[in-house]
Amino acid sequence: MPESNTTARPAGSFTVGDWLVVPNLNRLSRGDESVQIELKLMEALVHLAGRQGELVSKRELIDAVWQVEVISDGTLTRAVALLRKALGDDARNPRFIETIPKRGYRFIAPVELLEATPSVSLRFKLETPDGEIALAEGENLIGRDPDARIRIDIGGVSRRHARIVVDGADVTLEDLGSKNGTYLRGRHVHKPARLAHGDEIRIGHKVARFRFVVDD
Repeated sequence: MPESNTTARPAGSFTVGDWLVVPNLNRLSRGDESVQIELKLMEALVHLAGRQGELVSKRELIDAVWQVEVISDGTLTRAVALLRKALGDDARNPRFIETIPKRGYRFIAPVELLEATPSVSLRFKLETPDGEIALAEGENLIGRDPDARIRIDIGGVSRRHARIVVDGADVTLEDLGSKNGTYLRGRHVHKPARLAHGDEIRIGHKVARFRFVVDD
């Protein structure tokens, strides 16, 4: 019998360490780095993160992800190895997934759920002194890059400065390792942060300012 699940399984986007995890896109992102992983790997990550700090037996993980009576040890071992590779983890000195010999695995990195907005029929935009910018589903790049959705072609702005990720009803702001920083509510953004209606976003100290708006 699988061990009981005592921790809430993440239902939407969440962070593990400095990674933003977007389950319905099978994507991990961190700064300017984005990694796509297989569906089964994402399901395994979501299950392990939902049991953060607890032992997850091999049997429980198989039941939760593969939902079959038998898979080879090699299949499970390979899946965990690929997940570690995607996270940049080291089995000998783990920061994310710890192996408990002959028993299973334990997820040891901090997990932070990004609270979902109840409605999914929302429109998101940025207000500027010159008008409004509609945000699209997925990545909305901010910077000097010609393909950026929010292009700011002036000094003090990095080519790929920051991005706003729209994932259904979840919207997050992430700095992409910019030189002059990205600020939310007056604070320097160091990891993906969820946006709320009325939030002020600043690019650099005095370069550009936006107001995040939600329309229903």
